[in-house]
Amino acid sequence: MLKIYFKQAIEMLKQDTFTGIIAIVGTALAIMMIMSIIVVDEVRNISVAPESNRSHTYYIRYQIVKDSMWRNSGFIEYGIYHDYLSALSTPEYVALVAMNTLPVGKEGEDETVNAKVKATDASFWKIMSFSFIEGKPYGREEFESGVAQAVVSDKLAKAVFKGQEVLGQTLMINYVPYRVTGIVKDISPVFRSASGDVWIPATSQEGFDEYAVLMLLRNRSDFRELEQEIRNVEKKYGINNTGKELTLRGPDAHREDAVSAYYITKEEKDAALTAQYRKQLLIFLILLLVPAVNLSGLSFSRIKKRTAETGVRKAFGARKHNILMQALFENLITSLTGGIIGLVLSYLAVFQLKTWLLKIPADSSLPGEAFISFPVFAAVFIACVLINLLSAGMPAWRASGLSIVDSLNENDN
Repeated sequence: MLKIYFKQAIEMLKQDTFTGIIAIVGTALAIMMIMSIIVVDEVRNISVAPESNRSHTYYIRYQIVKDSMWRNSGFIEYGIYHDYLSALSTPEYVALVAMNTLPVGKEGEDETVNAKVKATDASFWKIMSFSFIEGKPYGREEFESGVAQAVVSDKLAKAVFKGQEVLGQTLMINYVPYRVTGIVKDISPVFRSASGDVWIPATSQEGFDEYAVLMLLRNRSDFRELEQEIRNVEKKYGINNTGKELTLRGPDAHREDAVSAYYITKEEKDAALTAQYRKQLLIFLILLLVPAVNLSGLSFSRIKKRTAETGVRKAFGARKHNILMQALFENLITSLTGGIIGLVLSYLAVFQLKTWLLKIPADSSLPGEAFISFPVFAAVFIACVLINLLSAGMPAWRASGLSIVDSLNENDN
């Protein structure tokens, strides 16, 4: 039966090509706008290398320390990490990361380039999934000893060493010599925590004071235990520092981390997230309803031309739901065709507008897994079904509800 419906849908498109093209284009544009939003969200939040543990990673980026006279807020201090957060037992790993833009060059040469230098601990390499071209990262002993070792990106290695041997060479970072122990594939800036040009032990150089703490849970169900442990850290800090009070913003899941700079309390964060979700829902509804209403006129015109056929089918025993399902299925062919075109257009839009949509440089790469994934394809199908129901549902319902006589006479009115 579905095969027959499909053939009829193709024949209808051939008979009224212009109307079919208008319906496909209208659907494609609606899907393009919807999927551009979804793809951007997928790029920002999908768990792929090097941030392959995003779904299990939680973040603390800001702290507030106050007493009766003053209040100081900012990024996590190294002392807070070292004395309190590094000892957390709930996470599998606790990592430290900060970034500065510093001059980097080859030893013995005056030429330098400004590079994004990440200062981390050894656990950073456990949470992230970097792809090493050569060598390996520094370990726990090197971090604790403050050994001057560095991991560099392939792009920086080529820019500084110009095709020469890199591994084991000395790299000057802010005029301090570092031995290169590893080379990794270039990381796109969409990976906020992982991206950089050079990675060094946080204990090997001063000047990094805007730290973030990353915590990888074994299971997401451990979140409540982690949250309670962090609240206990705040209490412990107050006991050890009489008269002072520590507040840590978090732990935040990956999606929450994007708005963490704009709230102080958990209630403010929840309100911000709720407002964000409502805004997205409103945008989706507008993008679905406006084209659906416009396309409903085309659907009504196409279905009306076939009311006599509907009457004949009813005379031979076809039921109301058979008529309704046929009309919806045939219109779904048009919607899915427009949906596929719209998905391709959304990819092109995201690539062309990534500087505006993702706030990254124009020459930055994007993770392919964010474009070819089950959530993206599922979203396209659902959007097509909704547009199909909204645009063809009412005309199809009206046509299926006509009596045999009215159906046969409809085209004569």
